[in-house]
Amino acid sequence: MSLSKRLENVQRLLSSKDMDFLLIDDPDSLFYLTNLQLSAGLMLITQKNANLFVDGRYIATARENSPFQVDLLSQEALSETICTYGSNLSKKIGFNSSKTSYCSYLKFNDFIERIKQQRKVVDFKLVAIENPLKPFRLIKDATEIQKMKKAANLTWKAFEHICSFLNEGVKETEVAVEFEVFCRKNGADSMAFSPIIAFGENTAYPHHKSSKRALKANDAVLIDIGIVLDHYCSDMTRMIFVGKPDPEIEKYYSVVKKAHQKALSLCKPGVKLGDLDRVAREVMAEEKMEELFLHSLGHGIGIEVHEYPRIKWDGDDKDLILKPGMVFTIEPGLYKEKVGGARYEDMILITQDGYENFYSSI
Repeated sequence: MSLSKRLENVQRLLSSKDMDFLLIDDPDSLFYLTNLQLSAGLMLITQKNANLFVDGRYIATARENSPFQVDLLSQEALSETICTYGSNLSKKIGFNSSKTSYCSYLKFNDFIERIKQQRKVVDFKLVAIENPLKPFRLIKDATEIQKMKKAANLTWKAFEHICSFLNEGVKETEVAVEFEVFCRKNGADSMAFSPIIAFGENTAYPHHKSSKRALKANDAVLIDIGIVLDHYCSDMTRMIFVGKPDPEIEKYYSVVKKAHQKALSLCKPGVKLGDLDRVAREVMAEEKMEELFLHSLGHGIGIEVHEYPRIKWDGDDKDLILKPGMVFTIEPGLYKEKVGGARYEDMILITQDGYENFYSSI
């Protein structure tokens, strides 16, 4: 999808909400709209125009590569633009309440108050809009999908690489470092999150921080890894058993994979998102293990590793209908403190008549 099309989508949203302006200031949304990687900046969008404001570190690059008007970020420049565009408008200024910090909100509000005093206008007001870009970022275009497939492919190659290091005595942190070094050498921008390498009893903690714990004979190994490649993320979890597996953990893994497959069987357009989690839990309940499932079934993924939506039978997004172009993870898990756990995770693309698993063919 072109940047102009993305902008048009946002402008139609403003029109539908009778909103005059939208302020975007978080780096991920700015990248989505501009293809520029900015640690700081602000985009002011109206129903007909768009201006990008950046500081001196980015001004030359932005002016060279941005399809929109670029100005040096200052209160004076922003004030002038708002007043110019808003001369015949009601001046409702939307902001992303799910991304804008309270501190930034106070600064915006103070700024608006100064405009009202200096320009002798009284009808400017800030209006919260929760995650205004989420319906657009939810559906990935062909370029985004190709980037995530490329990231998934490198993640799988790195997984195969670190499996050769799973010998007795190796530490979790050593495997985690080897994963990162391999990915960096082969083109990754960064890690999507700190690699989760868990041995033995540490597999019981879903977001375990890789430690100095050494691998022992008959340990279960949980590997949860992801990278950022060309600004898009991957995510994957697998289990490896070194020697003879603990029968309890082996059972967990068997149930988790069965729940995973049950959820995949519903992955097609027209299905409610929450039903994926519901059927996975039904598998666990049959084995009297549902209480060991400590998190949602999965999450959206794209520019961010955890994006809208969240897959949970009773969550805010449970009634969202699956549509082609949605990409999310399916990652059921079972965990028992001081014993261990199991998780299995893939990245899934909803297609016109079903789904594609980014890891099924590699």
